[in-house]
Amino acid sequence: MTTAVCYVTTCKGRLSHLQQTLPCIVGQPGIACVVVDYGCPDGAADWVISNHPEVGVVRVADDSSFNASRARNLGAAAMDTPWLAFFDADVFCSPQFASIVVPQLRRGYYYRPEPVTPQTWGSVICHREDFAAIGGYDEAFMGWGGEDDDLYARLAMSGLRQATFPAALISEIAHDDALRVRFHAVKERSVQHRINMLYMQVKHDLMQLTGKGLAFDMRKSINSEVRRTIIDAIAQGQTSASLEVALPKQMIKPPPINGQMEHWQLNRKIVYSIDIAARHIERCPES
Repeated sequence: MTTAVCYVTTCKGRLSHLQQTLPCIVGQPGIACVVVDYGCPDGAADWVISNHPEVGVVRVADDSSFNASRARNLGAAAMDTPWLAFFDADVFCSPQFASIVVPQLRRGYYYRPEPVTPQTWGSVICHREDFAAIGGYDEAFMGWGGEDDDLYARLAMSGLRQATFPAALISEIAHDDALRVRFHAVKERSVQHRINMLYMQVKHDLMQLTGKGLAFDMRKSINSEVRRTIIDAIAQGQTSASLEVALPKQMIKPPPINGQMEHWQLNRKIVYSIDIAARHIERCPES
């Protein structure tokens, strides 16, 4: 069977999870596997090479934190299969996963589990060309979460439709938040979520208003400013934070009046305000 899908998973401090989940997907028909050892203190790459030599390995040794976007992009670049499947190291794939999912894959769609759970939120399959067309995961994201929501939004903006595969084909290894934020500066998930959601909103607004993508340096600068704004507000005991974002200057050139041409510069900005104190808790359906 032709190899159609590259299964990409990342590992930093999750070797115990990888040792359980990787053997479940290795060898399934039509699937090749890549593990990104992102400075894993447990030596994930060495374990993979010793126990699953058929699995591709990417090593990252220049970052003491964990950048999920960068890790996944590096994994995606390690092979040239038509489809890319991104799954976290704490997600099992059933023995029937490939035989059921791979034949269903069609261009024009990206695929997520249904119903999705908080822990399987980042599980997605998309075509390599669609992934490349939107620039892959946004490596300007810092800390836990948000990069997957951003990817789905940009895939949809590009004209793709979301399709699903049965969530019964995957399952989860339960664990606490300490593992999720272990290698991140911000340890409270709700704070990091506000940072990343505000950053994503600002970025998407600018993309829509300018009609083009944003350079990495600009995205990184926006993310840093959002992070600083929210963390400073929390440190000062404030219940909300606001951020002003300048839009590109626009030249206004009306028709000539009495033979005279006038033009002037329009300066614009967007003001964002976000509640950083409220804690809305919603019970999720049991999985």
